[in-house]
Parts: sequence; C-alpha cells; structure tokens
Amino acid sequence: MAEHDPNAEARPTVGTRHDMTASNGAVLVWYDLGAGAPGKPRLIMFPSAGREASDFNELALTLHEAGYPVWLVQHAEIDGAKAGQPAPSLMDLARDAAQLVETSEGETVLVGHAFGNRLARATATVKPDKTAGVVLLAAGGLRPIEDKARKALNDSFRPDLPAEEQKAAVRYGFFAEGSEIPDYWLRGWHIATGQLQGGAVQKTETSEWWTAGGAPLLVVTGLQDAIAPPEDTIDVLEKAFPGRVTAVRIEGAGHALLPEKPDEIATAVLDWLEKLDPAGE
Repeated sequence: MAEHDPNAEARPTVGTRHDMTASNGAVLVWYDLGAGAPGKPRLIMFPSAGREASDFNELALTLHEAGYPVWLVQHAEIDGAKAGQPAPSLMDLARDAAQLVETSEGETVLVGHAFGNRLARATATVKPDKTAGVVLLAAGGLRPIEDKARKALNDSFRPDLPAEEQKAAVRYGFFAEGSEIPDYWLRGWHIATGQLQGGAVQKTETSEWWTAGGAPLLVVTGLQDAIAPPEDTIDVLEKAFPGRVTAVRIEGAGHALLPEKPDEIATAVLDWLEKLDPAGE
C-alpha cells in the first residue's frame, strides 16, 4: 500500500465472503456473519458512497451478537462486485440488490448509511414484500449538498491531494469537531464506485425511491452532519412520514456517524428492532 492512498482498501470486512452472479449479469458480493436466532429478520447493510462494507464491522458484530443474522453488501466496483448495467440508474442498482434480498429466507431489514440509505430505500421499493423495515443512517437525498461539504466529499477520494489536505476534507465532510478519525476512514474511497453511484443518482427521480415502499423507518442522524444536516434530512423525513419514522438525533456526530458513536447507534437500532420484531424479547 502506498503511504498515502485514499483509494486503497480500508480494512477487511467481517464475516464469510459470498459471491453470486445474478440473472442480469450483476456480480453480488456480501459477507455473512452466520445464522441468527430463530424468527429474527435478516439485516442487509449497504455502505456509504464509494465506501466498503467494512464500515459496518462494529455495528454488524454487535447486532449479530444480539441474535440477528447480518449480511454486509459490497458496492459495485469494489471487491469484485459488478452492476448489472454499464451505466445503471439507482433503481437498476436496487434491482441488483433485490436479487440478493430474494435469496434470504423470511423478511429482511435493510440498513443504509449515507448513499446506502438511497439504495436501501430503492431496494425496499423493489421488494416491499420482503422488507420488514429500513434503517437510515445519515440519510440525505432530497436537498442538494452545500457547496463546501460537496467539495469535501469529492476531495476525500482524491489521491493527488497531500495527505493532510485529504484528511482535512474527510474531517469537514464526515466528522464532528473533536471526533477521532480512524485510519481506515482515510482509505477505502473507491473512485470508480463513487462515479458510478453519482451517475446512478442523476439518472433517477427521487420520487422513485423516497418512500421506501411504505416500510417502517428508523432514521439516525448526527447533529453535526455537514453533508446531510438535520434540517435537510431527519426533520424532513419526520414531517413526510408521520407515524412511520422513528427519529434518533445524536450529538457529537457527523456524516461518518458509525465510527463516532457506535454504542449509541447500536442501542438505537436494537431498541427499534425489538419493537419491530415479534421475536424480540
């Protein structure tokens, strides 16, 4: 690995790797933590734009220890995964993911972080019959990203920037002031994936995926999120879907969220799952 390479692998993903070539030619790659307790819905996790499934490692392990079967899904152009279309829309990517959802026994709960929240909602729209609920972490998608935050997002991927400039971009775009940036968040920025996903969003009307197929929603937002600030995201979702959204606001967290407040996120997800899941104790 180069001394400074934002596009290098972030870290290994927990679980056992599985590959599947779908009927449309998509290559689906996911990591399975193993069977859960009887009756528990399977949690299927989609990471942030251009990021690896390993961002979910800690949350996935905690949820699996609580009895939930967990799959961590790798985005197209990472780890050998491929989209079913050369220039897919978001709904094309959702149809790819839906073929994985279809292989799961019983109902699923889809978990999406940042861009993954769009894919989770789009997949729930394609497979409402298999979706018991959707967890949205750092959920944007309706309003444009503020210019400085968008630049920070784009600069996080750039290997041509000096290491300190790239780190400053990651800091501004993804982490609250005072939060420690793990070394793996300075890597794992996959440019080809980010470009594919950016094109997919541009090809897709928000109305096609916004409602998540009518599923119950848990929305978890960091109050210091520069890319998806609360007033543009969690506040909007609460008003849009009264009675369907459980909203959790976390102080001291930005858009990365997962490495900043792992215990608070896990508690919020488990509390919500226990109410959602008839097998919960």
